[in-house]
Amino acid sequence: MNRGIDMTGKSRTKPRRKRNPYIPYDYEQAYEKSVENLKEWETEQLLKRGQTKTVYATKEIRSGEQLEIEIYPDFSKRDADQIPAGCRIKKDNRKAMNNLNDKNSRKACERIINTNFGTRDIWMTLTYRNDDLPETFEQAQRNVQNYMRKVNYWRKKEGLPNAKYVYITEWLEADDDHPGIRCHHHVVIDGAMSMDRLEELWAHGDRNETRRLHKDEYGLTGMANYITKQPRRKHIKKWCASKGLEQPQQSKNHYKFKRNHVQKMVRDNAMIYEYMKKWYGAKGYFFTDAKIYYNEVNAQFYVYARMRKHEQMRD
Repeated sequence: MNRGIDMTGKSRTKPRRKRNPYIPYDYEQAYEKSVENLKEWETEQLLKRGQTKTVYATKEIRSGEQLEIEIYPDFSKRDADQIPAGCRIKKDNRKAMNNLNDKNSRKACERIINTNFGTRDIWMTLTYRNDDLPETFEQAQRNVQNYMRKVNYWRKKEGLPNAKYVYITEWLEADDDHPGIRCHHHVVIDGAMSMDRLEELWAHGDRNETRRLHKDEYGLTGMANYITKQPRRKHIKKWCASKGLEQPQQSKNHYKFKRNHVQKMVRDNAMIYEYMKKWYGAKGYFFTDAKIYYNEVNAQFYVYARMRKHEQMRD
């Protein structure tokens, strides 16, 4: 315990923060082979090899009515050798850290969109005329920032609050197959303004696309994946969001799913539905889909499941 002196001169004791006993690693990269491609006897071999006392973590991410469940092995220093090579997040492993940061950034954008926007809101793609292309990525960012200021200025005159939005600037460098720089912005914005007015306020291009958002059973995940995708050409892509947006809720535990639960799900995929219904059905969530992945080095598994709650049943 850490001791100190408070304002009255009395001794006080500060509780120490608990250290995370588990080693951070990129579990999605470590487990990227799908068990769907395995034959039954190959699956059984993996299950027999993976008999070590593995601790499984359950991470839950709630984004609006969407619920993601990630079940994956956690490793302490004692069993760190089970972490597949190249997946451990360390300061000297810059590539792994960059890959994880990029992946987490795209996930964060997708989840922010699912949390804050719905079918009454708007998705725009703002383009540039050839004679009005920005010379640098920084200039492109200033253009879209100035645009959002114009939007909020117009809204203030109309008695509307500042816009809720997420925008992504996509900047593609020229190469041998694609001469010339290309740039555009994806904007997801609340539906308080008309689409015509939003287009009128963008002064740099005429071939813009503006449409109402459409949710499916995965919410807005499909659209969010599209606008955060990574093109093959050399590019810069950055997303920004307005202040005051609701944040996705994330939690982690080590009690919901044990190794024997995971093994049952691997042997019989129908058990995924049964377990998800048991834990989350009473809270109004409905099963959407799930996948199981494995790593042949340590013979362990990663389960990813999605559920959804009807909007009218949201807390």
